[in-house]
Amino acid sequence: MSRMNKGTTAPRTRTGGSAMAAVWLVMQRETAARIANRTFVIGTLLNVSVILGLLYFFAPSQADEHHAAATVTVTGVPVTAVAPGPTANSATRWRSADSEAAARSQVAGKKADAALVIHGAQVRMLVRADTSAEIRATVLASVRQWATTLALHEQHVDVDRLERQVTAALPRTETVDGTGRTAASADSGAGLGAAIGIVTVLFFQLFGYGMMVAQGVVEEKSTRVVEVLLATLTPLRLMIGKVAGIAVAAVLQTAVFGLAAVVAVRFGHVLPTQFPATPATFAALAWFVLGFAFFAFVFAAAGSLVSRAEDVSSAVMPVLMATLVPFGVAIAAAQDLNATWVRVVQYVPPFSMLVMPLQVSAHRAGWGPNLLAALLMIVAAAGLAVLSARVYQRSILRMGSTVRWREALASGA
Repeated sequence: MSRMNKGTTAPRTRTGGSAMAAVWLVMQRETAARIANRTFVIGTLLNVSVILGLLYFFAPSQADEHHAAATVTVTGVPVTAVAPGPTANSATRWRSADSEAAARSQVAGKKADAALVIHGAQVRMLVRADTSAEIRATVLASVRQWATTLALHEQHVDVDRLERQVTAALPRTETVDGTGRTAASADSGAGLGAAIGIVTVLFFQLFGYGMMVAQGVVEEKSTRVVEVLLATLTPLRLMIGKVAGIAVAAVLQTAVFGLAAVVAVRFGHVLPTQFPATPATFAALAWFVLGFAFFAFVFAAAGSLVSRAEDVSSAVMPVLMATLVPFGVAIAAAQDLNATWVRVVQYVPPFSMLVMPLQVSAHRAGWGPNLLAALLMIVAAAGLAVLSARVYQRSILRMGSTVRWREALASGA
């Protein structure tokens, strides 16, 4: 902080010709102070350990995977000609063999549960006595599909067009709850559960760093450091720089959490494929940035209302209650993301910051809805920042009793 009062920095910021430089200087100071803090490092490592522990705890055991997976060897034709598409039984692994002898050896040595030996139109299936009926039925279904495709080609049928028409005619499965409304399907349950976990992490990050903003403002005000800073900075620049600096630390820590989860899922295979895809994780991080921008300035304004650290809790209580509302709405929305009210609320700030990540994870929101909701969020955040700046400017130098929100917002204050 002493560096900010020496050299050429003060004259530059005082002239108003370098507003960005002043904000940048405060932001660097805040970011360095937060990241260098031992609590930040220990908290990050501890939370990453908890996240990885939970992922591994809910991951299917290796024994279950070994029991569920089956291996089928194919020789005589490419594996892709016989193996079913991605919508079929994903627990069955298909691989090629160089010859019939190699296929027999793999089945006999229990390296494969079954083998297909294809010579022209002749097909033989090699199995062991302990090969389950489920695996045999899966292989037979794949061979039937392959044979049907060959027959259609011989009759000069456009197989690709036929497949598209059949796929378009297939019914879309909906699970109906006790009220007759469509409920979330079982396939998306794991993914939605993980998405709710991500939203919960984002909420607590917003909660924790919002409190950090308020406490930082009060600490500077109670020690009168703010009076020194305001000798070279305007209140608005000081507030923006402080919020931006803490935001960088918050985003950095949240990104570490997201990266740990993505790496664990994609490379450690600790969860089934229903876990939200990497784009959904990045979308959640982007929405955290918007959500923090929405509330952080209000936390700063709340901190400026009091002069003692012990009064922070009472000052920020209304803001904390306000942050609980979007979290409650998101949990309620997760029960039925297709509900009409959810499709409306997902665009309304600040609810969109937690509802949209759920919609992205459930593949019900693309770029268009996200961009529209983000634009509305930015506009709302900018308006709230203007009001917060008015409160901050009129309260930051007032010592003694707590300043009321209405008093700080009043035009004559």
